[in-house]
Amino acid sequence: MRLMDIFKYSLESLKHRQMRSWLTILGIVIGIASVVALLTIGEGFNAEVNRQLSALGSDTISITPSTDPFANPFTSPSSGKLFESDAERLKRIPEITDISRVVYGRASVGYKDKQITTLVMGIDPDVFQKMSAIEIENGRFLQANDRKVVAVGGTFAEDAFGAKNRLNIGTYLLINGEKYPIIAVLKKSGGGFGPNTFLDNGVFISYNDGKELFRDSLADREVNEIDVNVRDGADMDSVVERITLELASAHKLRVEDKDFSVVDPKSIQSAVDSVLSLITLFLGAIAGISLLVGALSIANNMFTSVFERTHEIGVLKAVGATKGEIMRIFVFEAGAVGAIGGLAGVLLGYGLGLAANLFGLPTSINLAIGAFGVMFAFVIGLISGYVPARMASSLNPVDALRYE
Repeated sequence: MRLMDIFKYSLESLKHRQMRSWLTILGIVIGIASVVALLTIGEGFNAEVNRQLSALGSDTISITPSTDPFANPFTSPSSGKLFESDAERLKRIPEITDISRVVYGRASVGYKDKQITTLVMGIDPDVFQKMSAIEIENGRFLQANDRKVVAVGGTFAEDAFGAKNRLNIGTYLLINGEKYPIIAVLKKSGGGFGPNTFLDNGVFISYNDGKELFRDSLADREVNEIDVNVRDGADMDSVVERITLELASAHKLRVEDKDFSVVDPKSIQSAVDSVLSLITLFLGAIAGISLLVGALSIANNMFTSVFERTHEIGVLKAVGATKGEIMRIFVFEAGAVGAIGGLAGVLLGYGLGLAANLFGLPTSINLAIGAFGVMFAFVIGLISGYVPARMASSLNPVDALRYE
């Protein structure tokens, strides 16, 4: 039999068993759709984080008073403390061009008759704006000599107090009972997560106002964070090492006993990649179970098909079909089931990815993922159909013809 004849014969056989074939295909569809959707969303997350990191710049380093650089400052105790003197000491490092001190904490924020508790940040405006790539939607950003005024993130302005109470310049917030006119609303960064989220949801006041606001929770001249800008072309690893040595010396500690963390963009990217890899691996394992079930379903379907078509196999052998041709018929049928399921699964997976995008999850459509999904499903079909095909090709033609 020619390869085209085997192809046509296999498809005709699948048509005669449409209900069973589609039920078998469904198992592959679910597995492939899960894998494609997860990879599509995973790539989207990675692309979005990279975009936000690029917006933040590759020359910014943050120092926090915790040995865990990614610890939540409101749920994890600080290992040590940072002070304004630490920021002054960092001026000794020639590669550092700008230094920004930051104080923050939770405060009661009110607007009209509504009240919430949220994060408020006291910043050095000029340097902070330069480091954070802030864009203004309305108004102007804070200036160093501003007092008792506030800038808010775009998402905070829209959602904090409900759609009917959107914040804008000309209105004011009550922060711990004090009136702060709103002088700036920032443009939204476009991400619902990641490094820029704090800009979208932030409430920003001047550094001096922040020190006064949080004077009961901070020691004299204490800061919550120090951010520095590094000049272009500087060796980031070398600067991180120098910062670590300077602050360890200032705190009279050995480097290995340091009570602070120095975070550069490379470490953020590494942490994000690690988390995304673990999530993708975990969810991929779940999707893999679906594929395994689909593969077993194909094998079961093909075994049943061999038993049902024993007489047919005998006829094929009687008219000259070889053992290899019989085997190719059944292997190709199994592969076709896998490929059809894979194609449908890829389309469904892309659809799920696009649907997730509507709910704020970033996605990235990659045609290579789709091609891999179809090929992978086809191979699963071939492997699942191999044993049933081998059993079919080994049937004795005389016994097969007698089978009813």
